Amino acid sequence: MITLSLFNNKGGVGKTTLTWNLSVSLAAKGKSVLLIDFDPQCNLSIATLSDQRFANLLRTNAQIPFGQTIRAFGQPYIQQNKTEVIINTPKHPMPQGSGHLDIVAGDFWLNNLSDTLSVGTDLIAGTSVYRFLMPYLISSAAEQATGKEYDYVLIDLPPSFNTLVRSALYCSDYFIVPCTADMFSAYCIGLIGEMLPKFVTDWEQGVARYLSGNPHDPVLPLKGKPKFAGWVFNGFDMRKKQGATVATEVGADLAHRNVISSAVQNALLPSLQSINSYNAVPAFVTNAPVAKVEDMNVMAPDSIIQSVPLKYLKTVRPTQHVLVRGQWAKNQLDLMDKMDAEHDKLADHVIANCI
Repeated sequence: MITLSLFNNKGGVGKTTLTWNLSVSLAAKGKSVLLIDFDPQCNLSIATLSDQRFANLLRTNAQIPFGQTIRAFGQPYIQQNKTEVIINTPKHPMPQGSGHLDIVAGDFWLNNLSDTLSVGTDLIAGTSVYRFLMPYLISSAAEQATGKEYDYVLIDLPPSFNTLVRSALYCSDYFIVPCTADMFSAYCIGLIGEMLPKFVTDWEQGVARYLSGNPHDPVLPLKGKPKFAGWVFNGFDMRKKQGATVATEVGADLAHRNVISSAVQNALLPSLQSINSYNAVPAFVTNAPVAKVEDMNVMAPDSIIQSVPLKYLKTVRPTQHVLVRGQWAKNQLDLMDKMDAEHDKLADHVIANCI
């Protein structure tokens, strides 16, 4: 079971849609995938399950006092009561012959969890290190509950460096960074390089203290070693220059991509290579994006509204006014196919390298 976080402390870089569509591509290649929505905004849950189904999962009563989301596991775990992990399947089913895709739905309660976790007391002091392993504990409980062996666990995260992000990274084998065509993405690449070594130091201090009294713990020595698996260029525009037959990135977007590549090469990779306890930069990593996902325009929100991933969006009509019978335009269908191929390329990258 390989755990992969898709993370950037910058918002609006397409983390959620990339997580969803990558999971679908992995499942289409025969893999068994678990999604964990660890973002209090819960956009991944709303997209995959539909807003109404997600709203139903949030409801509580005497029989389900914590609802049917990640809170049903997390709140009792924090309060040291019996835990329960509730697995959901996305609204749009995978075709016959594909792998399997499940999701542990998010919950706005995650904001409370973020406030509850203490880096100083729980982690660095070594008193409650396992509080920072909730995504790992959830995925392990999910395998027991479903009887499935998941090949991949994908975690969607909020745009911050808060304790939820720390927790997910400590549980992750790899992380991928989505970036968009703007100067702040390059700045955030540098921030990730600055912060991750500090996260690792905090983890190692806390684990050392914990293991001094629990030297035979089988789990903690294996965690807290997230490796960089590459970055994705997301949400840019392509144009055909006059007389050209092939579209290329518009000038500004190409310039932004080059700036981000430079930030990866000169800021992120050297910082990660400064971590001495493990190799945070695998040999397959370069400063080039591992996938490039163009701006999907109206298709991205339509995919979310209908809870249909990009790979299968052409099988449904576009969302239109009830009096209009809409069809996808040819250029839209072509772009769907092209970007679906990019998500498949990213899935191939994960399968080949994240082992």
